Amino acid sequence: MNINLNFRQNTELFSKVANEWAAKIASAKPETKTTQMRNFYDYVLKLQEKANLKNESDFKAEILPFVKMLNSKVAYANTRKVASKEFVDMINDCVSQVNSKEGLDTFKLFFEAVLGFSKK
Repeated sequence: MNINLNFRQNTELFSKVANEWAAKIASAKPETKTTQMRNFYDYVLKLQEKANLKNESDFKAEILPFVKMLNSKVAYANTRKVASKEFVDMINDCVSQVNSKEGLDTFKLFFEAVLGFSKK
């Protein structure tokens, strides 16, 4: 299931879609603990805070490469068996759509919603 981060088209992004992804991640093996998800979320949050201080061209040069690096970080977490394939898929799908500050903002909000639904 691909994630469409365009919340204007995908009005259920922060509700139904986030809840479905939280359920997928929760039921997957190896288990992705909420603390592990939170570590990745905190990283995204730091990137987003830095991005808010940049214009769009500086964002693309200075922040976007580190957003894309999330793919390698989550792949490594998967090899260490602390992140499920489902979590990796969610991160990879979202990161592939982030190409602007607005895209990073939307990814952060979606990730926040998934975390909210992940609390048991």
